[in-house]
Amino acid sequence: MVSHTMKEIKLLFIQLADTLLRKRYKDIEHRKFIRLKDYISLGVRLFDYESGKPCSRQISGKTLNISKQGLCIETSTVTVDGVDVFNNAMSDEQGLEIEIDDYQSSEKLKALGKVIWFDMTPKQKSFLFKAGVYITIKNTQDMNRWYSLVENAKKANKGKSWFMRGIKNIIHKPG
Repeated sequence: MVSHTMKEIKLLFIQLADTLLRKRYKDIEHRKFIRLKDYISLGVRLFDYESGKPCSRQISGKTLNISKQGLCIETSTVTVDGVDVFNNAMSDEQGLEIEIDDYQSSEKLKALGKVIWFDMTPKQKSFLFKAGVYITIKNTQDMNRWYSLVENAKKANKGKSWFMRGIKNIIHKPG
């Protein structure tokens, strides 16, 4: 039991150090991303800005981290018909066309996104790849629905930072 608790403490301090010391994309990282209790399903495809048309088939993914300006997409698929969706979406010519399941409504939210970072080294046994995406929502109704979704997630997570959850998990371990 002691070694299990020590592992949790070590993991907590590693996360804390990573948060304090890593400053990649510091102009974007000042935003607070909200960790959702449940994931939101979404579909993404590569999109060409010049032609205004999709360049790939849609792939499924989910997100657990959101903010008004972006989200972190998790997926097990990164290549569709030989097209590397997330790497190509980091270019100036292409981005992502995103359809987000809105659990508050039956309609999907639609957004365009620019991949800011991409992690192709899955660290979990589920082999999920992750991409940080800055989103743009043109439709005012979709933008208002997205902001509402983010605000509701903030309210649900108020006072539930990863650090405090880690401390509570260590303290409240059943004996």
